[in-house]
Amino acid sequence: MVRTLSTTLLLCVCLMVLTGCPGPGDRVVPDETSLARWKEGKICIDIKDAQDYQPVAIAINLRGTPSKEKDFNFSPGLKVIEGELCISPSYFYFENGGKYIIEFVLHPILDNKEARSFVVGVGINNNQVYNFPLTDREFARPYGSIQVSE
Repeated sequence: MVRTLSTTLLLCVCLMVLTGCPGPGDRVVPDETSLARWKEGKICIDIKDAQDYQPVAIAINLRGTPSKEKDFNFSPGLKVIEGELCISPSYFYFENGGKYIIEFVLHPILDNKEARSFVVGVGINNNQVYNFPLTDREFARPYGSIQVSE
């Protein structure tokens, strides 16, 4: 009995040392997604509850680009205005027939709130903008969410 208890206690201590203690920093915050549309020559993404959030990083890459090859901009110079993040052709040119994954992080300017991470699937076909569902590899979903196939 004492030997089993000692072994179990030693195992628990080793696991905590190797994996760390659980805590608030260990939680995975799911990504948000939104809809994109064509507006006045720009691709605009709706941001619900935008308040004072502004982008601090953005990546626009063709779908299927390996993680190591993704191009990130940590000073995008873009603004969320009236609940929309708009990307002009002078910032990024979306080629006709392409499917893009747009990833960006919004930080609050005034309040001490959590950052928000977005992933949006945007396709261009015959100069029309459409949204497509994201896979589990492209988008961190809440546990137990429904999977949507394309």
